[in-house]
Amino acid sequence: MNFDQMLETWKAQDEAPLYGVNSDLLQLVLEHERADIRRQLRREQWATYGLGMGMAAFAGFWLWVAILRAAPVLTTVAAGAGTAAFALGMAALWLSLRRQRRRERQFGNTLREEIARNLSLLDYQLSRFGRWSAAMLWTAPMMVGCGLVYWLMIEVNHDPGESRWDHAWIVIVLVWMGVFLPYAGSRDVQKKLEPRRQRLAELLETLNAGE
Repeated sequence: MNFDQMLETWKAQDEAPLYGVNSDLLQLVLEHERADIRRQLRREQWATYGLGMGMAAFAGFWLWVAILRAAPVLTTVAAGAGTAAFALGMAALWLSLRRQRRRERQFGNTLREEIARNLSLLDYQLSRFGRWSAAMLWTAPMMVGCGLVYWLMIEVNHDPGESRWDHAWIVIVLVWMGVFLPYAGSRDVQKKLEPRRQRLAELLETLNAGE
């Protein structure tokens, strides 16, 4: 039984108020759901680390190529900036998750504290991807890094008889990934998490009112 099913069951009971029924079971359900969210965050974390480290190594390779070929300063700077962009994305994710874990450790072991801990975790997810602007900001380092690395590859391997416009399609792809995907993702996150956050907030308010 998940949180929503349990809440509906409790609402159907007339013998006891919501806050007086099976609080231990509700706490176990909340802990289980928080563990599921934590596993999802860990998968996202390691996927970001894997992609970011791979792309940073790729950008570093092209930086080495640019230095070896005595490429123009702008090309070398682009290679360094691409590597830094991937590193920035990974560092930002690591710091944000570390702050969130510290925040959650401040809560105790009561039912109210468990609800507050889950609310904190939902607020964290919504703060990152619940708004379009925030989602774009979080994906920006990877998109910028990909764009710089691709441009660097074009510059290092450029054939004088080849037009740079032949590669314009990648700009369209990166803009689409950097604008539309965060927009679609933020709507999905809002749809999934905002109702749950509201129900948890209502439950906490009901528990506090019953004291």
